Amino acid sequence: MLKEKFVILGVAFDWEERKGLDVFIELANRLNDDYQIVLVGTDDDVDKKLPDSIISIHRTQDRRELAEIYSMADLFLNTTREDNYPTVNIEALACGTPVLTFFTGGSPEIIDNSCGQVVISNGVEETIEKIILIRNERPYSSQNCIIHASRLDKTIKFHEYIELYKQVFKEGVQDDKSSVHWY
Repeated sequence: MLKEKFVILGVAFDWEERKGLDVFIELANRLNDDYQIVLVGTDDDVDKKLPDSIISIHRTQDRRELAEIYSMADLFLNTTREDNYPTVNIEALACGTPVLTFFTGGSPEIIDNSCGQVVISNGVEETIEKIILIRNERPYSSQNCIIHASRLDKTIKFHEYIELYKQVFKEGVQDDKSSVHWY
C-alpha cells in the first residue's frame, strides 16, 4: 500500500528571508519523504534557490485555482517574520486547511486551538516538532477551520471594533483614573 504524503503549503508573493523561505528550504532538507512541501507565489529566481523536492507554483491570479491549492494541503505553514495581519492564514482556514504560523504580528490572533498552532520560537526545530505532531494526531477538522474563518469576516470584525471603541471611549470619559484618555 502506498503511503500518502502529508502536504505542507506555503503562500507568499515576495518569497525572501522575512517571509521564511529559508525555513521551507531547511524543512525540505530535514523532513523525510512522507512530507511534500508546496510553495505558491514563486518565480524563476526563487526556483533557483529551492531543492528539487519542493514543488514550486508561480504566482496565480485565479482565485479558484488558489482555493483548490489551499484545499488540497494538509497544513498551511506561515513562516513570516514580518506581517501585521496575514490574510493567507484566513484564506487557508476558509478552505478548510489548518494553520501553523510563527508568533509574529497578527498571525497568532487569527487562529485558536480549534484550527491551528503557533510556533513561539520562529525556529525550525519547534516547527518540525509541531508538523510531526499535527500529522500524527490530526487534531483539526476542515469543518472547524471553516467555522473559525467565518468568524473573521471583515463585516463582523468591523462591528466588533466599533463596539470596542465605544466601550473604551465611554469608560475613558467616565473614569478619570483610567489609563485611556481621549483628547
